[in-house]
Amino acid sequence: MASLITDEVEEASEASDLWERVSPQYEDELRKIRRGSGTLAHSMEWELIKLQARIKPAPQTGWPPLFREKHVHIGSLIHLWLDVARATEDRLAEQGIVTFFDVGPWGGFNFVVGPDGYTRMPFARLTLGIGSLASTPLDEKGGPFFDSFMPLYKARLAAEGLVVPEEWQYRNPKWDTAGRLLELSHTYYFPHHTYDRRTFVKVRLSREFETYEEIMVWDFLDLLARLYQTTDWAAYRQDTKDVDLRFDLQDFVSLNHIMEGVYQRTEKEERLLQELKEAFRGAIRERPVLYQYLDRVIKSKWIENLYWAIAGAVLGIRKFERPVNYGQEILTSPLPPQLLIPVKRHVQAYHERIGALRPESS
Repeated sequence: MASLITDEVEEASEASDLWERVSPQYEDELRKIRRGSGTLAHSMEWELIKLQARIKPAPQTGWPPLFREKHVHIGSLIHLWLDVARATEDRLAEQGIVTFFDVGPWGGFNFVVGPDGYTRMPFARLTLGIGSLASTPLDEKGGPFFDSFMPLYKARLAAEGLVVPEEWQYRNPKWDTAGRLLELSHTYYFPHHTYDRRTFVKVRLSREFETYEEIMVWDFLDLLARLYQTTDWAAYRQDTKDVDLRFDLQDFVSLNHIMEGVYQRTEKEERLLQELKEAFRGAIRERPVLYQYLDRVIKSKWIENLYWAIAGAVLGIRKFERPVNYGQEILTSPLPPQLLIPVKRHVQAYHERIGALRPESS
């Protein structure tokens, strides 16, 4: 199979789907072999999707300015990140460190992107998610990746008009049960940053996951399971600060789009999503408005519908067919490829679509 895949990569056009070229010869046999909650066919398709994303060339010219009065062009931003990631790979290779980085924006930019590709609101939080190989060196003080990546990144931001001072902090380390560091963030907090109004630039590196989509899926599944398992919403409102409730709701809405390849929202949920987008431009900071939208999300069954759609995609079960333990059956390591496949295909297509958006004058 490795030989076949090598031949297909060499012969395939840029628009070809590698899995579609390989699957006619092997899919039937691979589907007979169980692997985790899926099959070996799921695992092979997932690996080929990652490979295809890795080798697909990106246009190098014609990108709009990154910033327009603090509004960010997401296509230009992703292109900048890819350039810096590839340059970092080359620098590390010169040091004998062979790895690769998969980069993208943490969050659902359809939540804030306008028809010209720029964010609808001036950016407050700019979070880069990076997946990498498990062998990537990492320690609490950063390590070779941050030593190579950050100077390049800051220089590119400065060239685009955003000069970020040197007061960056290493934050949010994530460890496994054996005490191995899996993830670390390098963050600069702007002077006007507060817990209620968070403004920062963050680089979040994971060596637990090879793709940045896996980072988002893990975060979203963890949030979704917590919200689904909340049975006393009055107690939730009482025990949760308004700002944390607001960010729970914002993350639920913002990350929703990554699951559009798994679950299609109802008309009622879609209308609610559009209203929430507008509310997050300011009105939702008022407690009555915040609570009103929380109640509407709960009553819409949106959380419940999405929870069971994901369970169905991973486990092949119907809604309420049996109890589901998200922690043991879905939030697994590695994450189920049968869930990651539609997520990455959707996110890639989405990034290509918004990356092609341009201001009218371009």
